[in-house]
Amino acid sequence: MIEPAASPLLDQALTERIGNLRVRARRAVDGMRSGIHRSPHRGASMIFAEHRDYRPGDDLRTLDWRAYARSDRYTVKRFEQETHLRGNLLLDVSPSMAYDGGRPETRKCDYAATLLAALGYVLLGQGDSVGAYVFDSELRAQLPARNRPDHLDALLRVLGSVPDAARATTPPQLARALMTIGDRVGRRGMLVLASDLLDLQPNALGPLAQLAALGHEVLVLQILHPDELEFPFQNSLRFEDAEGTEVLEADAGSLRKSYCEQMARFVEDCRQRCTAAGARYALARTDHPPEEALAALLLPGRRSTWV
Repeated sequence: MIEPAASPLLDQALTERIGNLRVRARRAVDGMRSGIHRSPHRGASMIFAEHRDYRPGDDLRTLDWRAYARSDRYTVKRFEQETHLRGNLLLDVSPSMAYDGGRPETRKCDYAATLLAALGYVLLGQGDSVGAYVFDSELRAQLPARNRPDHLDALLRVLGSVPDAARATTPPQLARALMTIGDRVGRRGMLVLASDLLDLQPNALGPLAQLAALGHEVLVLQILHPDELEFPFQNSLRFEDAEGTEVLEADAGSLRKSYCEQMARFVEDCRQRCTAAGARYALARTDHPPEEALAALLLPGRRSTWV
């Protein structure tokens, strides 16, 4: 397994806890090398595997006539039908992702970066290529998909260095960012988005369906802080819009019930829109272990938890 350099995103304890996770694409993916994922080019990959003796019923197009000329035996060429995928990790670092509720260890953008770093570690460990895109209202950084010994360290640097520097002053434009990234990722593979999805525009998640229609395997991790889900605030407070300039002064207790109901509807709406677009979805709370969110995203039958 690849060993990462020292990084606050990916420590040894986490790599040990995710050591048994595997990422398998549900869709066929395009790759240049053999691997564990189903290829759309059934039996016609460019990767030669082996010869075997001809058997009645074999496709005559797979006969190796050069081998027959040398050995006077009919043999067929077998090709790999599985491939390595190209995974691209999409990290949202818009201002709302900087919320930590006064607890730096629960900051949303850091937690999201850790989830993507852990997923990249798993993908690289199983031989896949991994790239990264960091964005807010625009694309802030990108790393081409690669698979080589030093690539994990490069991935950790990109995911870990931008959140403090990127501070957009314009409202989130998730749809535009996804379309920009979609134009750059190239052949079909896996796209993993880590975002709080706090863009209330009706078309914010529209590109997910377009990416899935192009053959990409799309996974979405909705990153939310426990304060956003439970609204534990007391007394009169001043609430500031992280993505704009609006300010609200109100009694927190009088807002709690209505807020929690609306937040529950928002999260459920995000889940439904993602699944309707053909994407896998998991809710990731920043106060829960990262491996819990990854298991909910990757393992059939597992659901992310609200409380």
